[in-house]
Amino acid sequence: MAGLKGKTVYVDLGSESVNTVRTDENLIRKYLGGRGLGVKLLSELADANINPLSPENPLIFTSGPLSGLAPMASGAVLTSKSPLTGTIFSWNMTGGFGSELKKAEIDALIVIGKAKRPSYVKIETGNIEIVPAEHLWGMNIRECTEALEDKGSVACIGRAGEKQVLISSFVVDSIHSGRGGLGAVAGSKMFKAVVVKGEKELSPSAPERFRELEVKLSKLFDASPVLSKGLANYGTSVLVKLLDYMNLIPSRNFTGKKTLFADLLSGECIKSTFKLENESCPGCPLGCKKRIKGAGQMFKNAGQILPEGPILPEGQILPDYDSFWAFGFNLENPDITSVLKADRICKDYGLDPISAGSVLGAYAELKEGIIKANELESRLFEIGEGGKLGNGARRYLSGLGRKDLSMDVKGLELGGFDPRGIKGQALAYATSTHGGDYLTAFMVGPEVLGRPVSLNRLSLKGKAGILQVFENLTAVLDSFVFCPFSGFALNEELGSALLLSGAGMEISPAELLKIGERIYNLERTYNLNAGFARKDDTLPERLFENKGENEGYGLPRQEFEAALQEYYHYRGWNEEGVPGSKKLKELGSSF
Repeated sequence: MAGLKGKTVYVDLGSESVNTVRTDENLIRKYLGGRGLGVKLLSELADANINPLSPENPLIFTSGPLSGLAPMASGAVLTSKSPLTGTIFSWNMTGGFGSELKKAEIDALIVIGKAKRPSYVKIETGNIEIVPAEHLWGMNIRECTEALEDKGSVACIGRAGEKQVLISSFVVDSIHSGRGGLGAVAGSKMFKAVVVKGEKELSPSAPERFRELEVKLSKLFDASPVLSKGLANYGTSVLVKLLDYMNLIPSRNFTGKKTLFADLLSGECIKSTFKLENESCPGCPLGCKKRIKGAGQMFKNAGQILPEGPILPEGQILPDYDSFWAFGFNLENPDITSVLKADRICKDYGLDPISAGSVLGAYAELKEGIIKANELESRLFEIGEGGKLGNGARRYLSGLGRKDLSMDVKGLELGGFDPRGIKGQALAYATSTHGGDYLTAFMVGPEVLGRPVSLNRLSLKGKAGILQVFENLTAVLDSFVFCPFSGFALNEELGSALLLSGAGMEISPAELLKIGERIYNLERTYNLNAGFARKDDTLPERLFENKGENEGYGLPRQEFEAALQEYYHYRGWNEEGVPGSKKLKELGSSF
């Protein structure tokens, strides 16, 4: 198979050894690569009850069968057991890291053990070595990346990861960050970075047919308003005005239903203020990241005036919607300068902006006040240096007897999409194997944007069956290591055709969805073995319909519980959400 480059690399930091074996072809056929391969390897290498910060918990970097070949498929997936949630956790690391892994002929890089001194892994085609990193330890992301980038694509942790902050992450090439606290896993291993530069020329197994499909995919991108008109022009902040119009931007730690300054942080306002240029992952036609070409000025907008004059240096990467929500709407902070600085601090320390903003929102509610711009920066520096807020909202608030203020699922803080008005997304949050991760099934697509199908966002009726299809398809796209936005154009039929012409792998569309189902059931089983149960498939109490402020607005609990039971039925699980032997046999795995 052309898509199987052949290598699984085991790096033991404790013994300073590197062992390379041929990748099991059966694993690729059953799990593809990326997320699927990562979770399968984790389930074999790490007991579900393992301490996530122990040397035995592996960090697994996986490429996909089309990494470096297909558009929007240049990334890699990082998998481990999360120290923040205690769940199995995979994160789609966009950027060019996966392409370089593939060009180095690596399907999976597995890092275990704890180094005797700070170390990083350097990969060049035909050569993999563990390199001392004392000179890098103590650096934040930007400085570390600049020190290594001449050697290849860099995935590294900042000071937050070194200090085992539970909301820290790896950041790829100073831009693409993640969730789940996997940066703390690296810090516990004294593992600073991976830098990879491959030299193998990648070519599709059937070049002519593959190019035809690339043209088709390009036309589908152009035909998708979400991609070609929205994300390509404005980045993810294009969502702001639409979400605001539908009252779907939660504020004040999910106590507010409406923001008063959406226009100030909208994609349209930002584009009219700054001269922007696209920042694209390798081979991506989208360019959804936006970089400032020149310093901008803010003018009177939406009845408010922000400071005039140059506010940011040229070259600044603008944040995604996540940061505009976390440090803007969530904290009732309309100052774009403050929001962009907060995002920059997070990216440099290697902090997850959603979790950081969420725990600060809960902190503000606890203190019955607001967080002003200067305090926002100082609090983020405290978190990055190991402050208690960096343990995440659930742990921090539980220690104070106020767990009720934590807006999380299974320990992972919710993003800026209010599930009370997007009811399929509510069910998706509750059933996600990662916790409060909207990307395990981005139901905002069909329920708000009407893509790839249009669904009634205010009803749970019929959502259970549809949701599990979206979850399975997302698991497949993550295993190809397609960008999450590819779901607005890609489906299992086109994925199957690309797989055959690009990687020489003949897997039908139906079997691709079966692979996605296999992955999701494996993740579910791992979590159950780690101690999770039906009671964890829920949402914060605040989001349910109660008397008082939420009456008539929150989620009806009976309707939600009925949808959850229906979801279990469609999954072939029992009433407690446990996969049965019949389902496991059907998927061809005993787990």
